[in-house]
Amino acid sequence: MAHQSNGQLGHFLPYLLGRHLRAVFWPAGAGSRATIGLLGLLSAIYGLVLGYLLRHHDNLPADTLPKLLAAINGVLFATALLADFLPSYRAVQRPLPEPLPVSARLNATTAFVLDVVSVRRGLLLLFLLAALVAAPEYWRPLGLSLLVWLSATALSFNLRLLLSVGRWRHPLFWLNLLCLGAAVLWLSQEFEMVAGPLAGWLRVLAVAGPLLLWAAALWLVAPWFSARYMPEPTHAPGANGRWLARLSPEWKLYIHKTRPALLMGMAMKVGFLVFCAYMLRSNDNQEFVIRAFFYFAFLPIVGFTYINNNLLGYIWTATANELERLGLTRRLLALYLRLAVPIMLIECLIAAAFLLALFPRFMWRYLLLLPLTAAPALALGLWGSVAKAKPVREAVTFSTMRHNASTLINIITMLTAAALYLMPWWWARIALALVVTLTAIVPVRRILSNHGPTRRRLWQALMHG
Repeated sequence: MAHQSNGQLGHFLPYLLGRHLRAVFWPAGAGSRATIGLLGLLSAIYGLVLGYLLRHHDNLPADTLPKLLAAINGVLFATALLADFLPSYRAVQRPLPEPLPVSARLNATTAFVLDVVSVRRGLLLLFLLAALVAAPEYWRPLGLSLLVWLSATALSFNLRLLLSVGRWRHPLFWLNLLCLGAAVLWLSQEFEMVAGPLAGWLRVLAVAGPLLLWAAALWLVAPWFSARYMPEPTHAPGANGRWLARLSPEWKLYIHKTRPALLMGMAMKVGFLVFCAYMLRSNDNQEFVIRAFFYFAFLPIVGFTYINNNLLGYIWTATANELERLGLTRRLLALYLRLAVPIMLIECLIAAAFLLALFPRFMWRYLLLLPLTAAPALALGLWGSVAKAKPVREAVTFSTMRHNASTLINIITMLTAAALYLMPWWWARIALALVVTLTAIVPVRRILSNHGPTRRRLWQALMHG
């Protein structure tokens, strides 16, 4: 509890908010502080650049500024909304323990205030404030963007609050989903510059609706925000548990450790593919519009850059047990292939389905790149898992999963995929894929021969990394 200088007990909210702000934006590690400082600096720079573009919009094409603002509002809404759903769902929890004489409604209000404070939402807010400082005369569109940011935050809290207290059948839950649908429809119309007959009402419903529903939730739902009404977590194996029980031990460990990163990677893959298809059709099927990032979404490298380039590091306990008992054997190589190949096949099937469903026929030739990229990705993933392994001991979050694999191997993986996509000659693509794949002979031979230096280096990396 917070104490004032005169010895009287102060209000708990400033104390909890200050402690949460310090924990989020000034973490204990120097590296984490430097990372947050760098991200904050980049966000401020991007905001200043946006302000500069707004003040000099006369030099841009006529429809660039409305599309830019619509795209920014879309990114703000999606990021603020999904911050607590991806890569893992975060339920609303009581910030104050039950014995304290604090009402459930005040507890829910405190939970919302603390819920707003997150790295992603803070960076978005800094971006908008920097743009507002650089272009104060554009306070109307930037103020609307601030309301979109706050509305998406309230919508996320409303949905998770209703789910946390077990009231997903409550009318407020479906009204929040209605506001979500209105927001998607309004933002799509804004980006396409289509002024429908209900555009104004859609904007009001998308922006003001979640804020009004948040106030209604505090009045109608917050009284259930207590241990008396909130469902206790159950440990009985449900359908998901029964499905996991059928898996082998290594698959159980793999899914337990990598599920947040897998979900986030797949969500990014699907989102980028849909965005690429939309941009391609909006620009008269001009492929150059999407060449900069289509390869990353389409080719099977997302799972490797996040997980499989450090697969033995994710399952480091099983790997260390194998090393301690038998050393480097073909069992370790088979373990890598049993886990990496199915994930790669799923990525290929998803990419092929989206290419055939959403993209024009002239893009279908890139289906041949899927098997051509698979072998080099497996080779580089084996290199990263053996030579650059890093034990993943902490929970996987959006801010940490980018650093859970070797940056060097990730860069080589993305450069290889970009080269395979951008090369105009198929013989050059096949030659590059063959060369990169053949490099896997080195780690394979070391594993099969139980190479001493490699075994000791991998053991040291997993146990003392």
